[in-house]
Amino acid sequence: MVELAAVRDGVLRWAVLNGILAEASLSDEGARSGDETMCPFSEHHAEFFRTRKIVRVFSAGSTLRISARLKIAKPKIKILEEAFKARYGDEGLKLEVGTSRPFTVDQTIDAFGELVPLHRTGADILSCGSSIGLGNQRNAGTLTAIARLNGGDPTRLFGLSCNHVIGGCSTALPGTPVVMPGIQDVSTDIDEINLVGRLYEIAPMSQGLPSVIQLDSNSDLAAFEIDEHMELSSMQGSGTGSYDTPTSFARQIRKGLAVKKWGRSTGLSHGHIDDVVEGGYPLPYKVTSYYGPQHGASQIFRGTVYYNKAYEVVPSGVRPFSLGGDSGALVTTDKPNQPERIVGIVVAGGKEKSLVLPLRPMLRHLKMTIVSGMFGWHGAHPRPRGRRHGDRHRRVQRHSGHDRLTAYDGVVSDRTEVGPEVPRMMSSLPKRRCS
Repeated sequence: MVELAAVRDGVLRWAVLNGILAEASLSDEGARSGDETMCPFSEHHAEFFRTRKIVRVFSAGSTLRISARLKIAKPKIKILEEAFKARYGDEGLKLEVGTSRPFTVDQTIDAFGELVPLHRTGADILSCGSSIGLGNQRNAGTLTAIARLNGGDPTRLFGLSCNHVIGGCSTALPGTPVVMPGIQDVSTDIDEINLVGRLYEIAPMSQGLPSVIQLDSNSDLAAFEIDEHMELSSMQGSGTGSYDTPTSFARQIRKGLAVKKWGRSTGLSHGHIDDVVEGGYPLPYKVTSYYGPQHGASQIFRGTVYYNKAYEVVPSGVRPFSLGGDSGALVTTDKPNQPERIVGIVVAGGKEKSLVLPLRPMLRHLKMTIVSGMFGWHGAHPRPRGRRHGDRHRRVQRHSGHDRLTAYDGVVSDRTEVGPEVPRMMSSLPKRRCS
């Protein structure tokens, strides 16, 4: 019996040899090691893609899908289908040819309209859907949700986002600071950096062909432990259209399902699932992680990761469903007068289409559960304000003469707000200088 994965790799290799594979897909392992004799097409067929380029070749069940950068004429598609059927029709395999712009995950970010990187609840507490990133990396993504360890201490809270946002594609060191907003969003207009926690654990992410790795083990998710002195809200976004993070998952996710999300770059956006792809969705990555001056080095993760299942989402209107910087945004169902249910998280996107991965299997790898109802309270007690680097002098000048403000190791706190236990808690913080 013919393995569809071997046919896929053969088509990729054939595309390379004929110079018709898009540059973004050249890092695909199948493009280097595939057996071109498994490809049912000839040099004549390659001319159909000469000015259009093949951007993706992937399998969905028993169907091989070839996506070109530009539309292929119907008569040419028919010729390709006939050639494929003559070779593999008896094996029960089918061919589909369409168009698609390739997704690539890197550290490029964008925005639609006015950028609002930080969303807050009515109590001025940072909420999900806000900008987030590693403290030593010039990037920005989106805070997915708040979670707890299954069977763990319920007072320990964790924040979630994509591995390539807060985990450097598994190259970042555990304990690396995680900040809001992401460093790339810091400017003269947005002049605060909140240390919200430290990298705790990363779900598995491995390069390799679908034929040699377990697809269901690949994830793009990481968790950081929220600092006990930091307040975060489980609300998604802020203002009109905001909602609390749901904890239940959508049962039937299929083409046409209406979805929405809050993200760093496009805020609240709506769309619907245009395709459900199974059996090996290739996603190229190029992400750099910095170890810091004491290590004197950086590391680049470059390669293609395959996912067992992925959802392609198209926008409902002129607003893109997601852009660079929305990675990590929690995607939920969008049904009128019905509660939201979790669909997945954004891992890549553009003006025309976005890529969403199912969240439930990735949470299983981390052994965590999504929580809701968190509005800046840690258990039954209020949590002190988060620390803001470089914020001491600005706050002191703003509140000059108010004796209720007290600084502990460069952190300005309000005694009347957090109570008499603050000096003890603040003394346990690592000492750092504030500019």
